[in-house]
Amino acid sequence: MGKAAVLYQCAALTIPGKPVCPDAITMTQKMSTRFLFALLILLGNRFALSGQNNSPDTSQLSKYSYLIYGKASSGNSVQATGFFVGKMNHVYLVTACHVVNGWLFKSYKKKGAYPDTLFVRVGLKSREHDTVLAIDISMLKQQRANPDRPDIYFIPVNVPSNCEIYKLDSLVLNYVPITKIPPAVLVYGFVGDDKELNRDQFSGSVLKKSEAFVPEWDTYACSLLVYEIGYTNDELGPGDSGAPVYFVTGGLNDSHHASIRFGGLIFGGNSAKHRAVVIRPEIVKAMLNDL
Repeated sequence: MGKAAVLYQCAALTIPGKPVCPDAITMTQKMSTRFLFALLILLGNRFALSGQNNSPDTSQLSKYSYLIYGKASSGNSVQATGFFVGKMNHVYLVTACHVVNGWLFKSYKKKGAYPDTLFVRVGLKSREHDTVLAIDISMLKQQRANPDRPDIYFIPVNVPSNCEIYKLDSLVLNYVPITKIPPAVLVYGFVGDDKELNRDQFSGSVLKKSEAFVPEWDTYACSLLVYEIGYTNDELGPGDSGAPVYFVTGGLNDSHHASIRFGGLIFGGNSAKHRAVVIRPEIVKAMLNDL
C-alpha cells in the first residue's frame, strides 16, 4: 500500500492508474434487520473476556490466512485474503463479498472487467510445494452487490485429498461476545495489489502480520454490525479484504499462554486515519450457523 491516503475496499479491483476509493462505511448503514435480530440474540448472553479451549497460540495464526488472486483478460487484477471453515461435510472459503463479485458498495456498480476465476494458494500434505485451487466465479460475479447483507461471502469449495488446509470454524463458532477491549489485535493478510502476480508466481506475495487495537469501547459496543481497528504501521491495506482478525489477551510475546478469540473479518478501511473496518465476529458466526 502506498503512502497516499485512500478510503479503500481492501481487495478492490486494481485498475491501472485508478485506485479504487469506495465508501466502505456506507454499506454498513443499509444492512439487513435480519442480521441485527440475530446479533441481538447473540449479544443477549455476554461473558467476560477469557480463554477458549483448544484455541491456537499466536505463533500458529498465520497458517489460517490464504492468498486469493485473479486477473481478467484486460489485465485488471484482484488480490485478497481468505480463510477456510467447515460445516457438516462441506468446506467454505470465507472472504469479503466484493472480492467475489467485484461490485463497489459506494456506487453499486462494477468498475472495469473482473476475473472469471479466483485462485487460492494452498499447501500440499507432502509439503513439497504450494499449489492452487481454481474457483469459478463467472456466475457469482454476476450477482449485484446487496446493500441488505454484510460484505462477506462463503464459497463452497472441493479440496483435493492431497491438499492440506487449516480451518477456523472451531474458533468462529466458539466465539462469545467480549465485555471489555482486548489489549491486542492481530491480523494476518496478503497486503498489496501486485499486478504482475499470477498463478505461477504465487510465492511472490508475502503474508504480513499487523498489530492493531480497538480504539474505544463505546465505539465498539455501540456498533452492531461492524467496528474499527487502528494500526500504527502501513501493513494493513488493499489485499487485506477477507483477512481474519484475532483478539489476544495474555501477551503477544507469550504465545503459549495467550488467549485468542476470533475478532471478525476485514472488508475496508481508511489509510489516512490508519483504520480498518471489520465485520463483527458475531455476524460471521451467525452466518456460518445459517449455512
